[in-house]
Amino acid sequence: MSRQRSSDSIRPATDTGRYKSSDTYRRSTRPTRRKHVFKGTPVVPGIAMGRVRLKFRQTQVLSDLTITEAQVPREIEVLKEAVRQAKEQLMLARSKVAQEIGELEATIFDTHIALLEDRSFLGKVEEQVRSELKPAEVVVSVIVEGYFQTLSMVEDENLRERAADIRDVGLRLLDNLHNVKHDAAVVDKAIERHVGEGDIVFARELLPSDIATLEHRHVAGVFAEAGSARGHCAIMLRALGTPTVMGVEGVYTILRDGDFVIVDGSSGTVFVNPRKDIVDSYKRTQHDFHNYQNLLNEEVELPAVTTDGVQVSLLANVSKQSEVALGHMYRMDGVGLYRTEFGLMVRNSFPDEDELYQIYRNIVKAMDGKPVTIRTMDIGTDKILPYIKMPHENNPALGRRSFRLAMELDEFQSCQLRAILRAAHYGDVRVMFPLITALDDIRMARRMIRLACRQLEERKRRYNPDIQVGMMVEVPAAAMSLGKYVREVQFFSVGTNDLIQYTCAADRDQIEAAHWYRGTNPGFLALLRHIVQEAEAYNRPVSICGEMAGDPFYTMFLIGLGVRHLSMAPPQIPLVKKIIRSINLPGAQRLAERALQLGSTAQIGELFQTTVERILGRDITVWTRSQSE
Repeated sequence: MSRQRSSDSIRPATDTGRYKSSDTYRRSTRPTRRKHVFKGTPVVPGIAMGRVRLKFRQTQVLSDLTITEAQVPREIEVLKEAVRQAKEQLMLARSKVAQEIGELEATIFDTHIALLEDRSFLGKVEEQVRSELKPAEVVVSVIVEGYFQTLSMVEDENLRERAADIRDVGLRLLDNLHNVKHDAAVVDKAIERHVGEGDIVFARELLPSDIATLEHRHVAGVFAEAGSARGHCAIMLRALGTPTVMGVEGVYTILRDGDFVIVDGSSGTVFVNPRKDIVDSYKRTQHDFHNYQNLLNEEVELPAVTTDGVQVSLLANVSKQSEVALGHMYRMDGVGLYRTEFGLMVRNSFPDEDELYQIYRNIVKAMDGKPVTIRTMDIGTDKILPYIKMPHENNPALGRRSFRLAMELDEFQSCQLRAILRAAHYGDVRVMFPLITALDDIRMARRMIRLACRQLEERKRRYNPDIQVGMMVEVPAAAMSLGKYVREVQFFSVGTNDLIQYTCAADRDQIEAAHWYRGTNPGFLALLRHIVQEAEAYNRPVSICGEMAGDPFYTMFLIGLGVRHLSMAPPQIPLVKKIIRSINLPGAQRLAERALQLGSTAQIGELFQTTVERILGRDITVWTRSQSE
């Protein structure tokens, strides 16, 4: 009786391969230190969240098994039956894929069927069974792996894909050989029965025949340790629209059936048992993706232009590559705020320069020439890096955070700046510093940029030495003296969330202070007008990138004030665009002047409310209320 082990490889068991067992890993590593973030190749964009189901095969055989001459006829009979079953399975799989995915994807199985009908291949297997007195499964594993290794090393990509086809056929044959000999149910079928709606499937190696047997109407996402974005599996999964990441190396050693995972098919990131803040962030992104067709989006394809021809640039706030894909769905004009700290928070250590460069470059190239404003790490308070020890502060919102902390972590800040400068070689990139309070801060930032440039020149790295530099306006001290900064920066971006907090002396995260945290505060609106006027006087563009930018409650006021760049969460673009396309500039200016003359927060709020109701309707207005009010 032949023996088998569970694996996705078809190598003989004497070949240890490059994977160590999960038991070995857990003996040598403390469970509490399990890595939880893995990078792979993005294949199908979208977000999938759920319990993982491990899809493994019983295909690795012991190469030292032998048979007697009397057993040879039985082995040949078993081989022929396994081939017959494989052809039948492939024909059924082809029919299913043609019906549920498409005829083009189904033609993949024609190649597999042809391999099973190739007499040279089967004749070679039968010959070695007779001459070497080896079980059929041992011979199949050796021959198929030999073909696979030879073809996978050639330069021609089509031949490399044929190597995957040969391995797929070999794995199917090994499964059937095992089942015929032991009269067992197909292992994959038993595994797939417990794949439920919303589950995510993981495989060491995913093959085209696997896609056909998956209940894809229930599977939320797929990720695999091997594979590429251009293989047959990738083609089929893209046709299904199933969020997919391949080439996720190392995840097998720590993954357990039932682990909660997030598959980010846009950035190629997989999270295993992530923290709650990461889950919450991805839930918001997932919700945006799934509800895109249900949003008020009839304005998406149209330009953001007032009825009298005033053009407004609608940009996106993003923190990960999946949100860039979402921004494209809503036809954003660029990225007005790329929050880099999210990518730093999900790791166990600060990434090196090359890792950051790859991330930023992917974002820039995905924008295809549209502007990308990258904010340097805005850490502290509610955005803590787990690998940096920070002292306790009684009032962290007024303490060491954002650029103040980055100045202390100058090694990390310099690393990030080098990565941004290198990514800027590939597109229209601007760098922006948060929480600038005094002229000394921005001068320090400029010195850091010059140092990063020198370091890149010494290493002969390509970068953009003429990158535009900007600053966040979110501290009243800076807002009141913008003229002093114009020699150091090329643009301003108003972070209304913090600016409201500091202007109104109300903690934005404290529910008890919500009554005082108001975007309709007359003093705050007067300060906002001052910022816009100062920027205009010094010919510096100014954008709004806080929550206010994406709230249609404020859109008409901001346009009347003179703002022409608004950056928001991508799903907010359609409603803001609808407001813009429904108003004219004189009307917006009158609204702004009237609001600035009112002395009551409640009066201003009522004015904005009735204006939006008139344009959108009460039911939509209630739905779109921002947390900033």
